[in-house]
Amino acid sequence: MTISVIIVSYNVRYFLAQCICSVQTALKDIMGEIIVIDNASTDGTAHQLPPLFPFIHWILNDENIGFAKANNQGMAIAKGKYVLCLNPDTLIPAHFFKELITFAEQQPQLGAVGVKMIDGAGYFLPESKRGFPTPAAALFKFCGLSSIFPKSPIFNQYALGHLSENEIQPIPILCGACMLLPKNVLRQTGPFDEAFFMYGEDIDLSYRIEQAGFTNYYYGALTIIHFKGESKPTYFWQHIQQFYGAMQVFVRKHYKGSRAFFMALILQFAILLSAVFALLTKPFRTHSNGIIDMGILIASNLFAFFFWKEVVHNGIPFNTFFVPYALVLYAVILWIILWLGGAYDKPYKSRITISAGILGMLVLLAFYALLPEGMRFSRGVVLLSGSLGILGIMLIRKIAQHFRWASYSAVVYPTAIAIGAHEEIVSLKTIWPQSVKPSQRFAILSPDDFIQTTLATWQQLPTQTLVLCWGKQLPLHPIIEKMQWVPGRFFYRFFHTALPAIIGSDTSAVKGAVFSEDKKYQLAYPAQKRMKRFVDICFSITFFCCIPVIIIAKGASAMALGKQAWQVLTGQKTWISYANNWPHLPALSPGILNTLGRNSLQPLTLPPTLIQKADEDYALQYEWQNDI
Repeated sequence: MTISVIIVSYNVRYFLAQCICSVQTALKDIMGEIIVIDNASTDGTAHQLPPLFPFIHWILNDENIGFAKANNQGMAIAKGKYVLCLNPDTLIPAHFFKELITFAEQQPQLGAVGVKMIDGAGYFLPESKRGFPTPAAALFKFCGLSSIFPKSPIFNQYALGHLSENEIQPIPILCGACMLLPKNVLRQTGPFDEAFFMYGEDIDLSYRIEQAGFTNYYYGALTIIHFKGESKPTYFWQHIQQFYGAMQVFVRKHYKGSRAFFMALILQFAILLSAVFALLTKPFRTHSNGIIDMGILIASNLFAFFFWKEVVHNGIPFNTFFVPYALVLYAVILWIILWLGGAYDKPYKSRITISAGILGMLVLLAFYALLPEGMRFSRGVVLLSGSLGILGIMLIRKIAQHFRWASYSAVVYPTAIAIGAHEEIVSLKTIWPQSVKPSQRFAILSPDDFIQTTLATWQQLPTQTLVLCWGKQLPLHPIIEKMQWVPGRFFYRFFHTALPAIIGSDTSAVKGAVFSEDKKYQLAYPAQKRMKRFVDICFSITFFCCIPVIIIAKGASAMALGKQAWQVLTGQKTWISYANNWPHLPALSPGILNTLGRNSLQPLTLPPTLIQKADEDYALQYEWQNDI
């Protein structure tokens, strides 16, 4: 047998299904096998995919044993001359194995081969080629100098920024997301070190391969899509701990003396710095849209106030003490109405911002009319500031859309282009309304027209969603080629009829999007999420107001309730959440109470099936009144 493809999966059912389809296509006319190791996924992978792909050797683990150990399970039974370790969130072109194996056969001292990887928007992933994590390389990376000087052989030596991303050349470190290994090399070096759980195992194995006298190659002439981040930890701090923890394992294993001490010092500093950075930036990363918009609204109020005073009132100040407070209070009221009106729902729609903004200005005028005479200053200021604020918010959204700021530019376009054969378009239409709003229209482009599209035409197309029905008539190779023409220009979505689902990822920094025919949970809709959060905030404020009464009745309970109300108010928790953590359900913060009506700190005594049923019913049939 020529090759064994090993894929380790964890909660990425739809990405894995399309990955398998691409591997199956690429293995045509090649003696090969596919081995999938599932690390106890809870998204239905274990019972949904094996019947669809019976030709695969499936290993279904009872627990998440990590990337390295799971790969070693596959290597232990692999029959191929070569082993390919491949991430489940990848798509490979049809000529992938023929070209890669041909290259491998021509290298007498081949250790391993990696390829060029791009993300779901077409951007090159720098981890495709890397240098060893020397003290200098680590220091420049942690200090950010590698980002400031990306092409420097000194400051960006970790990502080998000075080497062309399209060339074929020997490099020290390959990425475990796509790594071809001759079986005879693994017999000498051993497989992945299982001391690494998720990160660093590829660095360690690459290092051991070169220490054994073999050469690692970067084959930049071959490109794959790596959506990236689909299986990584959801929480930022967990990701930091695993990443730098893996680096510490590598340093303890391979570095000695002062070099090891210096590297350990840099890593400890990086962990501390990352923790402080995460703590300081978490509010902004989580609520960046709201913070930016609040700043725009306050700035609009300031401008409107001074403009009205200097131009309309000829410099005469307003005869009220309330002006300084109004500048902030009016911005807060307008922001709350924008939020309740759906201006922060994804995908973003400008018409919702306009309608919610108009409603907000009407509410502000009504609020203004109820104020005592001594607190009023000018309705014109209220109207002008509100109008400027709404226009400013829409403008910054447009700028964010242009520069693809991931957290701020989730814009839905009125049209999309579906590219595929007739039968694929028919299948696509069954799930298209679930992937976007039914009002969104899509044009149809044939595979031949897409393949013949020139760079000049590509650059002239407006930014929009491209749904690529890839398969026999539309292979992945021209898709990958065109994605690199203008990276980040379009929002790419991938569809294959083998499993009715649309996948895509607009940035490697966040998890990608999946649209399927699965159950539609009410709790997944933005309006329900917003109302749940609104109920949480209202109850937290109410409980804060009741604390004096609770202190009189039960003193100790007041402290506990105050702490819980603060956790919910700041978004750390929610009043009602699931009794257990189910990745296939819409995400929720930990709860003070659970769906079983009990304190979440109490142990669960019911059978797991009943607990899962209660949680699923809560998500499926969610109404904010139920929380009350």
